[in-house]
Amino acid sequence: MKIVTLVENTKPEDSSLEERFGLGFYIEIENKKILFDNGPDNAFESNAHKLNIDIADIDAFILSHAHYDHGAGLRDFFRLNSKAKVYLLEEAAGSYYSIAKGSLRYIGISHTLFSDYTDRFHFFNDSLTLFNNIHLLAVKSHSAIRPSMNNLLLKEVNGEYLPDDFKHELVMSVELDRKQVVFTGCAHNGLMNMIQTVNTVFPELPINTIVGGFHLMNTFTGGLGETPEVVVSLAYELKKLNIHNIYTGHCTGNDAFNLMHNILGRSLQKLHTGLEIIL
Repeated sequence: MKIVTLVENTKPEDSSLEERFGLGFYIEIENKKILFDNGPDNAFESNAHKLNIDIADIDAFILSHAHYDHGAGLRDFFRLNSKAKVYLLEEAAGSYYSIAKGSLRYIGISHTLFSDYTDRFHFFNDSLTLFNNIHLLAVKSHSAIRPSMNNLLLKEVNGEYLPDDFKHELVMSVELDRKQVVFTGCAHNGLMNMIQTVNTVFPELPINTIVGGFHLMNTFTGGLGETPEVVVSLAYELKKLNIHNIYTGHCTGNDAFNLMHNILGRSLQKLHTGLEIIL
């Protein structure tokens, strides 16, 4: 299995790739090619070209949740690819906003995409399996804490702005050698809730790898969005699970990463644009 970080907030100093505040992964498993998100604009296109990835060959696109920094590149994806369906939860067609910068700001997916490309979207409301080994799951566990910064995120319902419940966010599990590789977009539902959801559905398959954002950063200041105690507690929870590989970046933030790295050591690794992971 190969995973390439097509878009992320950072890149190596000597890289010609384009970094963006967002996240997107290219995944090859067996004979299938997948995109899991593709960032906030068309930077994924030039990065894919430089990384010798042909977007026209993509077999499926999975949208983790309905925020622009993960899916605003969809229109460009449709221009480049004429065959792949986009798989997303039904709630992702809603209207989502942020007040993180002091005023109401739309951060959802453009509704014109849904009307312009009706036949390219495949909505589901609970779970869906693709190609026998890729499982898309609505988050069902809610016993663990969720990110504090969610308080700045809203959804519009009949003209009223309500706290976002993140029913539009999925978690993806890929079966690989009788183990699981779990992908999160931003883990707005809480990373441990996502892990518990996956473990409930597949109790016989241990999680070997986690890849994605954990939403521990204050996206306005760039600092911690949680108390150090919350971040450290999460790291100890992950350590108990004995997950061998944890790759994170984007909304996790450097401060949270450093706190977690003190506990998780080499099992925790930082994402960057262009990073290739072979499992």
